[in-house]
Amino acid sequence: MEIDKCISGKRIYETLEIAEEALVQHHIVNEYKAGEGPINVYKCQDCGRWHFTSKGKPNSIFDDNEVKLRIKNERRANYWERHLR
Repeated sequence: MEIDKCISGKRIYETLEIAEEALVQHHIVNEYKAGEGPINVYKCQDCGRWHFTSKGKPNSIFDDNEVKLRIKNERRANYWERHLR
């Protein structure tokens, strides 16, 4: 499957909700440390779609306790899945 990209070369997400979910998934899979990786999303002026950014203020989605717990639990599940193969 081909991944759509903006003229900037960044991966595109069609909606804010999809971009925020992808951002959470990136933090689950990549296990970023504080200050690493993308921290928010923004609407691109070139393509009108959403991209990740590592600049600015972290997305408020990371303040949600349910999201924090989900990231923690899914990281743990991913860890055990990799180690039990």
